[in-house]
Amino acid sequence: MIGIAGASGAAIMVSLLYILLNFSIHESIGTSLMANAIASTVVAFVYYRNRNIELSPCLWLALGSIPGTQLGAIIANKTPETSLGGFVGVVLIIMGFFLWNRGLKREKILEKIGGILRVKDERLKKTISIGIGLWVGLMSGLFGASGGVWFLAILFLLFGLPLHKSVGGAAFLMMLTAFSATMAHTGYGEVNLSAGLLVGIGAAVSGNLSAKFANKSTEEVLIKSIAVLLVVLGLFMVTVNFTGFSLH
Repeated sequence: MIGIAGASGAAIMVSLLYILLNFSIHESIGTSLMANAIASTVVAFVYYRNRNIELSPCLWLALGSIPGTQLGAIIANKTPETSLGGFVGVVLIIMGFFLWNRGLKREKILEKIGGILRVKDERLKKTISIGIGLWVGLMSGLFGASGGVWFLAILFLLFGLPLHKSVGGAAFLMMLTAFSATMAHTGYGEVNLSAGLLVGIGAAVSGNLSAKFANKSTEEVLIKSIAVLLVVLGLFMVTVNFTGFSLH
């Protein structure tokens, strides 16, 4: 999903760990974050070797995202299993309908976000970065999402970095955010280390292969396929948590 959708695929990873392996929703989120940390580390290292990571703007985003992950993990830990699982399912359904109707075109997303990010004042830039970093970190700790598109948008539009450095910086920030959130969930005993390692290795290896596959297919077909998958998984998670139905 990283190679096809250009995102962490966290929503799908969380739901599949929950549905297929019978992990609790809390453990699914924590384990998914560990896998994302591994996969994004591999990607970030490639960009680092090619000198495509600009640390200075990344640090301002990290100032918000790292404490945000801790807060998100606290909220997730205090949220009952059924409520959290059902809410994750609803989020999946919304995401699926959004992708089906609008598609996940990075250029369109960046263009829309760009309309509110035309800021020249350096202090305001840093303040916005910390605020968005806090929001992304909160979502990461709560749902396991890494917020790559937000990091990319801020680096590209607000700080004016070249696209390659924006993507590299986003991968670097996803690594930091996922790692911080993983540590928080580990403290609550919500990370399956062996599963996280195996899924993370699989995600790191398959990302390159899926990217090659994506280049041979139309974006519309790929995005609509992902949209259908998200809605199906979301409906199943809502059904499991609100009716008690289970595959196991």
